[in-house]
Amino acid sequence: MMYGRDITPFEVVRVLDEAGVVYVLVGAHAANGYTGQPRATVDVDVLVRFPKKATAALLKAFPELTSRDTAVVTRLVRPDGECAIDVMKANTSPLWQRLLKVARPVRIGAGTLRIPPVEGILAAKMAAMVSPHRHIAKKMIDGGDFIQIVQISDHIDLGLAQELGELVYPGGGKEILKLIADARAGKRLEF
Repeated sequence: MMYGRDITPFEVVRVLDEAGVVYVLVGAHAANGYTGQPRATVDVDVLVRFPKKATAALLKAFPELTSRDTAVVTRLVRPDGECAIDVMKANTSPLWQRLLKVARPVRIGAGTLRIPPVEGILAAKMAAMVSPHRHIAKKMIDGGDFIQIVQISDHIDLGLAQELGELVYPGGGKEILKLIADARAGKRLEF
């Protein structure tokens, strides 16, 4: 394997499936299916219930990667220092735990990926937009993704969106409904 090669979501989920790890693809790869205008991304973000098992399987499959463990994510990093895979720990967030339950398999090309429904992607984007730890430039990208997803989605279950938004923080259910309404109206998002 060449150093610096991007690892695809399909490669990651094949390893997790073979290891018996239940996962949900999140981040840009999951959002791309809902934006209508996919954007490039380097790393694959997966949400898992058993991060140690997932990390061990991925490191075995991709031995050139090294791990950097934090409280909320284990980053699998290429030799050039770039993150290849983020193994996100479901037990760190009520939203992540719920997304593991509501995710569904979606057939893309020759493969199948487990991704959240559109309401889950919107809640995850809102969580990123309001995070005090996220860089402002990335928050702006998340806001743009949120707007695009809302504007092209034919049906958003507002009840589910509100439920998932409330898992981001108390009052987040009301906030996500306002963000959806503002995006539909073409207004600037305030977060």
